[in-house]
Order: sequence, then C-alpha cells, then structure tokens
Amino acid sequence: MGNQHMAKLEASDFSLKNGRQIIFRSLVPEDATFFLKFREQVPHDSTNTMHYVGMPFPSFEETAKRLSAQQDDRIVLNIGAFDSEKVVGYLNFRQQNPEHPWLQHMAQFGMMILKEYWGQGIGKKLLQLQEPHAQAHGITRIEAMVRAQNDRGIKLYERNGYKIEGTRKQAVKIDGELHDEYFIAKILDSPKLNWKPPTLKTNKLILRAIELSDAESVFSYAKNPNVCKYTLWEAHQSVQDSLVYIKDYIFDYYSKGVPEAFGIALRDNPQAIIGTVGCFWTSKNARAMELAYALGEEHWGKGLMAEASLAVMDYCFKEFSLKRIQARCKVENQGSRRVMEKVGMKYEGTLKAAIFHREQYWDMHYFAKVLE
Repeated sequence: MGNQHMAKLEASDFSLKNGRQIIFRSLVPEDATFFLKFREQVPHDSTNTMHYVGMPFPSFEETAKRLSAQQDDRIVLNIGAFDSEKVVGYLNFRQQNPEHPWLQHMAQFGMMILKEYWGQGIGKKLLQLQEPHAQAHGITRIEAMVRAQNDRGIKLYERNGYKIEGTRKQAVKIDGELHDEYFIAKILDSPKLNWKPPTLKTNKLILRAIELSDAESVFSYAKNPNVCKYTLWEAHQSVQDSLVYIKDYIFDYYSKGVPEAFGIALRDNPQAIIGTVGCFWTSKNARAMELAYALGEEHWGKGLMAEASLAVMDYCFKEFSLKRIQARCKVENQGSRRVMEKVGMKYEGTLKAAIFHREQYWDMHYFAKVLE
C-alpha cells in the first residue's frame, strides 16, 4: 500500500445498470480540472447539495493543493466515480473533529452525482466503498445531512442501512422557500468475539490475533498475484475484499475457538501484518488439524514462514492435544513444500488431479507431522 498513513482507494471497475463502465478510485491532484468541471455542473442538476449556480470555486492550483493535502490524511477519503476522464460522482469521507478523543469513532460524508447518472447504482457503490475504510480505522458511526425533499436520496440511504435520527428545521432557504434537513446515520457492525488466539513471540516475529484495523495491511500483500499464484483464494481487488476475508473467514473461525489465522508481524513493527498462519480442524475425532499460511512477497526467502509455522504448530499441538498436523500444496508450489520440510513435516504422497481450480486439474502434495 505504500504509506500506511495515507488514505487511498485503489481503482476498481463497475458496470452501470445501462452497461456503461465506470471506474471508482481516489481523487488525486491531477484530477483537479475534471473535479472542478463536475462541481460546476452539480448545481445545474439539483438543489439537494450546498452547491449553487454561480458559486465561486477555488482555482486549479488551490484544488490540486487541497486534494494533495487530503490525500496525505489517513482518514479523509475522496472517492471519484469516473466515466473515462469525466468525474460523474463523488463522495467525501472525513471526521468533523479528528483530534477530540471522544469523537474518534465518528465520521461524516457528503455525496454528489450528476443527474445523467442517477439511478445507475453509483450512489450505492460509493456508500459501500467508504465502509471498509471506516471500519479499518475503528469508525463505527457514519452520519450525514440530507435535504428533506430529496426523496430519491432518502430512499437510497435507507436501503443501505441509514436511519433518520432527527430533523433540522428550516435548515436552508432556497429561492425564498425554507427547507428542512434530516440527520441520518448508520452504525457499523463490530463483531463481538469471545475468543481470540493468544499472542506468540518468536526470535523475529510477533504472531497475534487479526483485527478489523488490519484490513489495509492484509490488502497490501493479498493484492499481489504472485502471493496467491498457487493458493485456492484469488488476489484481493480492494480493501473491501480484505475486510470481508477478516470478518467472514477469520472471525468465523475465531468464533469457534479455532486459530485460523494468526497475523504475522515483524517484532520491530507489530502493527503491520505481513502474512497469516494458522490451523483448522480436519478431524476432531482424530485430533488432526491442517496448517495454512501466506506471506508478503518481499519477505520470502528469509525463513520467516517456517519460523511462524513452527510457533503455531507448537501452540496447536499443546493447546488442542493434537496427534497430527498436516499441510498440502499444489505440486508446482516448491516454496510451500520447502516450508513444510523445514518445520519437520514428512512427505506422505501426492494426490493426482486432487482439485479442479482456475479451469484446470492440480496434483497436490501432502505432508504431515505426527506425534509418536
């Protein structure tokens, strides 16, 4: 991800209901011209924002400078919806008072979409894109204001989990007519876990429970096609994918008291997850588990995966009174095979055409360590 303190949304493609292709990504300083054109068009389409016809806007240089400054803020997120180079939708996510210790869990957003693109799914997508970013930074409440006569917007927010919490009477006066605004907010779910794996320390590593705030670190290595070249999972396309992996896969195992997976971090940087390693049950009756792991490419060839695996295997053998821990890999995955050999696993055989994945059959090597 580069600078871990910089808020950035990687580019992702999206098909509108009319078939037109849109790209969602963070606005960068070079987008200033397109962003200004977008902002100038918005008040001609609707009075549901705070933009008005004839409103003075900052220059290209000032706009680029602001985008640059906000890009360096770890919380502020400027998401643009692009039709080619044209900005057609925009969402700004920020904290009202980022320094106040009582308000760290709260954030606000503002959203605008050109009328030509209404009803095509852009608003829903923008709302979805901000949530993993919020959760990755411990934010559990997102709020906004919406004009009371904005029926389309209100329906969109309510369909996406936002609730009207109150009314600000006579909030704006447009062409001599007073209008109310609604306070809307969404409380993001934070899974409550009764069990998490303990923290393990090795010579070079800290192995700890994965948290929602680790989504960006996980994405930084899981997006690399080389890391998942021989795995059964696909490269993550966004932080949302990494967040789903944490919530739906890892937290599901934690809820069952299963250590799949520990986050791997270097001892001198315990906040940054560089990979995962864990064990899951293959047979409780036979007291058998399977070891699984992944590691960022820049850390390959340093013995870190074997070091992490040995610590987790030792923990699992003792904690779960295991008889056997096995591991498997595609025959082509020589790096994974070397890890299995380094941790003392013995080769047990190769299953021919054991799985069908990515439109082909794969042979699988099986290794295991069995306590005598």
